[in-house]
Amino acid sequence: MTPLSHALSRNGNNFDLVRLLAAVAVVYGHSYLLQSQDGTTDWVQNALGFDGFGALGVYAFFLLSGMLVTASFDRQRSVPRFAVLRIARLWPAVALGSLVTVFIVGPLFTTLPLREYFSSGMTWANLDNFSTIVMKTGWALPGVFEHNRFPVDVCGPLWTLPLEVRCYLIVLATGLLGLLSSARGAALAAALGIAAFVLRVHLPPHLTPHSLPLVQIGLRDFSETPGGYSFWPEPFFMLGMLLYGLRERIGIDGLTALAFTMVFLVFRDTAGAQPLFYLAFVYGVLWIGTTPLLRRFVPRHDYSYGIYLYGFMVQQCVANIAPHLSHVTAVLVAAPFILLCAALSWHCVERPVLKWCRGRLARRRTQRPDGVSVGEHAVR
Repeated sequence: MTPLSHALSRNGNNFDLVRLLAAVAVVYGHSYLLQSQDGTTDWVQNALGFDGFGALGVYAFFLLSGMLVTASFDRQRSVPRFAVLRIARLWPAVALGSLVTVFIVGPLFTTLPLREYFSSGMTWANLDNFSTIVMKTGWALPGVFEHNRFPVDVCGPLWTLPLEVRCYLIVLATGLLGLLSSARGAALAAALGIAAFVLRVHLPPHLTPHSLPLVQIGLRDFSETPGGYSFWPEPFFMLGMLLYGLRERIGIDGLTALAFTMVFLVFRDTAGAQPLFYLAFVYGVLWIGTTPLLRRFVPRHDYSYGIYLYGFMVQQCVANIAPHLSHVTAVLVAAPFILLCAALSWHCVERPVLKWCRGRLARRRTQRPDGVSVGEHAVR
């Protein structure tokens, strides 16, 4: 049995593989939403009766993010470093994606004359990355994808980014309170995160100092879940925070993962089927992320974020050109373009920005108060 702490304390894990599988699951799940109905449906949704490929992919992203982002703050113990690394991870890819949206996708697919397209305020609003990442404002272009089965929206997965940012703020706040360095503290931090999730904050469309009085706080309506989901992503992030706190006490092995799966299958027709499935799902994600059996399949580069961002965009393009393709054929047509966009995003933007930020932060950490640099060995 492998302790979870063992996987979190070194690079010998499969978390990049889990993220890749999650991104692919989201893309595959979206194919049923974007292409015309051909008589087939999401077989995971059919088997479970509550969640499909896309939802499970998002849950896996948030679960891993809860563990790894909490671990990042616990290691850094620095608000500026934490903030810089979180911004570097989220913003550059979104900035590039907004440029691709406005200057490539829009001109190619708009039904308006280009002069009218570029004179529209709706076009340039997509370059407001702050609203995209923080205010839950998606990308929409004039005359683009208006007649698609899923109209107007250029990048559906963007709705999860503000949720991720709010989860980061919970990690930041609880970390400043010193709650992330112990098991009890992490449990309290996760509980505070759930409380923040239950108390839903309603923000005005454009947040300014004058609009602050319009901010409303109320209880979440649990009868409303995100479209196509039977649950919410945020609790999986909080569970990831808790798992990080309990990392020394949690062991991962294949037999236990199989046992949880068998328990779910036995009780799948009962009222407890959904929570039992989520228990098996979470443990299964941890097993995939830690087992040495899958180590050889871990990708060398992390294309998951790019696939997550560009998958929907490329699929909308395919659906616009060939709406009657079958779901599988549409995914196969879109796949090489999605992979190309993800690779360009990673190699040209994401990795260089992360490498530069980490290098700058590392140099600052290795500077003595008098400005004399100490050796790298001193910070290991």
